[in-house]
Amino acid sequence: MVKLEKLDEDEDERTALAVLEYQPTKNESKSKFTTRQKIGLTMLATVEFSSYCSMSIMAPFYPREATDKGMSESLAGFVFSFYALVIFVSSPIFGKILPKVGVKPLFIGGIATSGICSIIFGMLNYVQDYYLFTFLSFAIRGAEALGAASYSTAGYVLVINIFPNNGGTVRGILETFVGLGMSAGPAIGGFLYAVGGFGLPFYVVGTITLLVAPLNVFLLPSTKECAMNVKSGSFRSILKIPSVIVTCFIIALVSTTWAFLDPTLEPHLRHYKLSASNIGLIFLLLSSMYGIFSPIWGWVSDKLTKHYWCLMTLGLAMSSISLLLLGPSPMLTFLPKSMWLNIVALSFLGVFVAMGLMPTYQSILDGALEDGGFVDNLGTHSLVAGLWSCVYSLGEMMGPAIGGALLEQWGFPTAASAIACVNFTGAIFSSIFFYFRRKKDLSCDILSPKLTQSEDKYEIAVEKEKKNGELHIRATNGDINKTVVN
Repeated sequence: MVKLEKLDEDEDERTALAVLEYQPTKNESKSKFTTRQKIGLTMLATVEFSSYCSMSIMAPFYPREATDKGMSESLAGFVFSFYALVIFVSSPIFGKILPKVGVKPLFIGGIATSGICSIIFGMLNYVQDYYLFTFLSFAIRGAEALGAASYSTAGYVLVINIFPNNGGTVRGILETFVGLGMSAGPAIGGFLYAVGGFGLPFYVVGTITLLVAPLNVFLLPSTKECAMNVKSGSFRSILKIPSVIVTCFIIALVSTTWAFLDPTLEPHLRHYKLSASNIGLIFLLLSSMYGIFSPIWGWVSDKLTKHYWCLMTLGLAMSSISLLLLGPSPMLTFLPKSMWLNIVALSFLGVFVAMGLMPTYQSILDGALEDGGFVDNLGTHSLVAGLWSCVYSLGEMMGPAIGGALLEQWGFPTAASAIACVNFTGAIFSSIFFYFRRKKDLSCDILSPKLTQSEDKYEIAVEKEKKNGELHIRATNGDINKTVVN
């Protein structure tokens, strides 16, 4: 990769040699993880698992408990979405204050806050007043979301710093633990709820989360070791890029589809007279398929390089079919209602949600670098990570709210059919966009041949010349010539 930097006139010749700099390409061999990196990966994976476990642990039983307290199904659904709303709003703020506070304090402080709030949430069962129960549900859940946004934002920066040459691989591994957390959460929650009632699931997960926090004090790198060069473009500038906008739409749609099930699946399965633990196992099946296929689709995405957009659009289309089977849809009158049909549909949905979601981070990053002219540095990666987190949280916020409202108004089969139609429409729209975008890129590639380089060391010739009051710096490396006007 060729990297150009602006140079001041008074910089010496040694600094000028940095105008043309060799950096490893994606195809070059990457070293194995060091012991320190393995420890860091273990800590990050543990946090991701406990985080999403805490987020999803209440899905099998909270709607029922909230209804018993007098809350409507739509309001109970908004308790789920409020968590995502707080993350959506606060993630950019934490991204701004991160350089001042430091990566490690923000990461550990967020973990501790999340664990404490989880334990406190488990005490809500002792609140009998409807209004107080509703207020505390939102307040405690919101505070827990602030902790989650804090360590999630810092976690992206830690990945970039601890794994500078393996960021994509590590993100795929961590995404697997996200799927495991989402899958284990409802199963663990349903089992612990059956054993010890409402509070036990939150006490257990909150305590484990708190125990993880002090370990990170000693095992993760210090703030001084993390490069805090976070200068980058703004959210406004990256959101002007068409490919980024379309990818953000896909992310929001996929996360809306996933989160739609949080407040709606348990009432739908209630008709089959299932216990809370059995409902938790069904949630486990859904997220297990996501966790199993996430690294597979990540590997396929890497192999497809510029054609990974096919996975995103196909994932949306196949998710729509899965949702139609899940009801089953009123349009599919020939299909009888069956528990086995629901299980098969949920399994397919977990597979295709992973398919649609896995290439999205790389799609936003490529859009920023290729279409927006952003520099490939820590600042850009932090910006992309923050945007991805915000948009995904937007979907997590809309999903439960929309799902609860549709469930209350029309019932689950029609609600699932409506989400399926939106997915299918999104698949058609995004397919058309990426097809013509790829066609345009191919035309540009033919007209503008790309620069190539070997893996040998380069001898760089630098010439400086002043023209019309401007400093012209010309870096020559074999057949590669670049000029910077300062």
